[in-house]
Amino acid sequence: MEELMAFLDNLNYVQGMAHVFLAYLAIAAFIPLRRPWILRLLVLPPLLYIVRIPVYLDDPWNITLLLPAFGLCVWIFFKGKWEKKLAAVLIFYPMIVAVNFLQYNVSGDLFFALSHAPSPAHDQTGRIINWSPKMLLMSTVFYFLSNTAQVLFWAGVRLFMRRNQEQIASEEIGRRTWLIADVMMLVSTIAIFTTMLFITQANYIVYPLCVAVILVSLAGVLLVAYMSRSEQTAREAHCLSMQFAYYEEKLKAEEKVRGLYHDMKNHLLLLERQDSQEAREMAADLRRQIADYEDYIRTGNDFLDIIIRDKARRAKENQVDFSAEVHFEQGGFLELKDISTIFGNALDNALEASVRLPPQQRLVTVKAECVREMLSVVVENNCLPGGEDGEKTSKEDKFLHGFGIRNIRQAVEKYDGQCLVRRGKDCFQLKILLPLP
Repeated sequence: MEELMAFLDNLNYVQGMAHVFLAYLAIAAFIPLRRPWILRLLVLPPLLYIVRIPVYLDDPWNITLLLPAFGLCVWIFFKGKWEKKLAAVLIFYPMIVAVNFLQYNVSGDLFFALSHAPSPAHDQTGRIINWSPKMLLMSTVFYFLSNTAQVLFWAGVRLFMRRNQEQIASEEIGRRTWLIADVMMLVSTIAIFTTMLFITQANYIVYPLCVAVILVSLAGVLLVAYMSRSEQTAREAHCLSMQFAYYEEKLKAEEKVRGLYHDMKNHLLLLERQDSQEAREMAADLRRQIADYEDYIRTGNDFLDIIIRDKARRAKENQVDFSAEVHFEQGGFLELKDISTIFGNALDNALEASVRLPPQQRLVTVKAECVREMLSVVVENNCLPGGEDGEKTSKEDKFLHGFGIRNIRQAVEKYDGQCLVRRGKDCFQLKILLPLP
């Protein structure tokens, strides 16, 4: 029996470390740790104390010290806005208090109710002297089960946080959103704090409150994620409205150009009726310009050639080694604006990434060809290690920029194609596959 108790004690120690580590991962999923690896190790000892602290009624020291200790830990070892750090404290503090109170008290109440054991009496070494070996084993088993429940709880919280981590980690959450979440979570923090301080008996009265506090804390995480999605949707809608206004202006400008084009043809007829040689030469020159314009607006391949030549000129100005191999004649099925979106954005992104490198490392390659009834486009460029993944912009004005890859995807999906983004250690590749009609 003593060997079994020793084995369970060892398991209890392992489970205690496991649930502290799972709590560490859950908190880090809500608010990221600071980057230096030494800080990521130093945060473990205070978390070991905070997450495993026993909580009982009529025990003001632990419940009072836990709040500033956890707040100081978050402030030192985690990064982010102060509003987000406050939200982390107000969400996880009541959760830690509630689950620890349930662990230490529910298991104890069940043990004494089932075993009818007397209050423990200890000798000078701290060993219980008035319990039978059977009672000691039963107590160890109940503590093991409570530790198991603690591990399962934090494993569930970790999975829950992971599902909402992308929205919570969004940098688009504003101060107002965080303050709303802080005010909401302050209610559960005050409730659990005052209850533990002023209720001195009858543990079972506090159990429903602890369960409610845990659920409210998890609901606070969902609230933050929902607000993040709402703000992101509102920003994207505003950006789309700005883009729509921009394209409306472009259409108006295009209509104006077409109107001038129509008038120019009429002026051309008047010039051709003149008898002077100079007027006839001017008319012939205008006729060639009109023909060039008509070819430009009808053929996508010529338009693509114009884009590539323009980007090659820009690459030369920025000392970028630019290589383009475009071999296909079936690109006419692409609308001109989609050609501009796909190739223009892809080449702009590649050039912008290249100019941040030393001149000898600047390289952009473009390959486009038809392979097995598919149009394959590959754009590769060197880039800084650990830079952006292509989905986000590196420009300071992130509100008006950062739509390149997103717009390329939308244009490609319009033709039932695929857009693949791969980022290596120091290179970036964009591959586009479009089925030929």
